[in-house]
Amino acid sequence: MAATGVTACGSPETQDATRVAQRFARAVDTSGAAAACADLAPATRSELEQSAGKRCPAAILEQHLPHTGAVRSATAYGTMAQVRLRGDTLFLARFQGGWKVMAAGCSPKAGHPYDCTLQGG
Repeated sequence: MAATGVTACGSPETQDATRVAQRFARAVDTSGAAAACADLAPATRSELEQSAGKRCPAAILEQHLPHTGAVRSATAYGTMAQVRLRGDTLFLARFQGGWKVMAAGCSPKAGHPYDCTLQGG
């Protein structure tokens, strides 16, 4: 996933996306599978369940997402956001009901912007 835009660290959009990213990361770090699943974008959740062959709460814990930590940076690009935590990078999208995690477990890879463990179509 790649995005370009203007950094808006203090914008309400960026702050809201950062709160969702932190909540998702805390849920994953504490094995709060149901809470983590609630923060996933519909396509991401669907793809996870289809590829794992089980419901999200069981499948998400098998993804071995990295333990995170403090927010390093956050940027909003209209309806998309990137939140870089100490141990992970998350990509989010704004839906009618708020921000949702589109991809997690993301790290930069040579020749590609990011390689993500968990992502939707």
